[in-house]
Amino acid sequence: MTDDPGRPLTRVKGGPQRADLLELFFDLAFIASLTLVSQQMAAEQSWTGIGEALLVLSTLWAVWVTTTLITDTYSPRKRPIPYLILGIMFGVMLMSAALPTAFRDHGLVFGGTWAVINLGRGLVLIRSQRGRQGQERSVRALAWSLSAGALWVVGGLLDDPGWRLGVWLAALAVDYIGFGFRFPVPGRPALPRYEVSPEHLAERYQQIYTLTLGELVLVSVLGLSHQPFTPDRIAAFGTAFLTGVVLWWSYAGGAGATLRTAIEASPHRARLVQTNPYAHWLMVAGVVGTAAGVERIIAEPGERPGSVMTALILGGTGLFLCGRAVLEHEVYGRVPLSHVLGVAATIALAPLAAHLPGLTVGVAAALVLVGVALGELLRMRRRSTPASVAP
Repeated sequence: MTDDPGRPLTRVKGGPQRADLLELFFDLAFIASLTLVSQQMAAEQSWTGIGEALLVLSTLWAVWVTTTLITDTYSPRKRPIPYLILGIMFGVMLMSAALPTAFRDHGLVFGGTWAVINLGRGLVLIRSQRGRQGQERSVRALAWSLSAGALWVVGGLLDDPGWRLGVWLAALAVDYIGFGFRFPVPGRPALPRYEVSPEHLAERYQQIYTLTLGELVLVSVLGLSHQPFTPDRIAAFGTAFLTGVVLWWSYAGGAGATLRTAIEASPHRARLVQTNPYAHWLMVAGVVGTAAGVERIIAEPGERPGSVMTALILGGTGLFLCGRAVLEHEVYGRVPLSHVLGVAATIALAPLAAHLPGLTVGVAAALVLVGVALGELLRMRRRSTPASVAP
């Protein structure tokens, strides 16, 4: 780490643009939170419980996205950025610890910590940017954070889980709207678009998605290790492995692999940068939902999943395909028919799936993903086959 006051905090053009090891260290806290969200989804048997899990997942995703934007804009080797990242990491760990009881005893810990993260981040950046270009963005972000933070704290103080959920949804909306519209302020001109490092930003999204797939691997291994090795459980384990492979290949073999090139070459780079967090959120939420379904299927492969678990198993697949289609559209300018058909298939299967054994539903979801992957593969081969030339 360096501390030369004459050097700018921002990344130097032409300098190293790869992700820093500190960022990967930070990701460990986020992955721990994904594990807890997945476990909460698997344990909950109510739509309210699933909604609460999605809210906390969306909140933690907001922490990751805003932190990634900091390390994309400012060098993680220039003080005080490393200390800021470590402070946010501690906050994420505290929020994760409070996550299982965020809607019961530890609401103030969860909501208050997120408010403190936003407040502290804004104050540190404003002080560090004194007299430098970019301070206005941090000031505006702090103003929006104060509004959202008040709602997070108020929600944490409420005893009724329903009211807490409603207030926190409003707080989360303020967070997402502020980020999405670049922190507008009445009477002031709009802030310029986010300037990003394509290499760094693409690498960070590739890393977090791959690490998220590790949650599916972890759930599968731990789920089977705690149960007798029966044929149906081994089949469920194999289905989970196949699902993970397809989820990885669909991303790594398609738009995810060319994300950097797309950001660099796109005439709508700003729009692509704005869309990235939401496309990847859909995919991450899909993987977490799938992992929760896998945990239940391996534990009770012959049990009928019911409507809530069916929504996790098939909904996880559908969310991933929606996010993958959004990313495909932004990178390549098209929405593949295979993804549309895949989402339609998950919806069509839902009424019947609730009455089938969990293993059968898991196999059906995996086959939908395999079918979409085959469609992608055929399309890629057609594009790479040179047109025949008449003699």
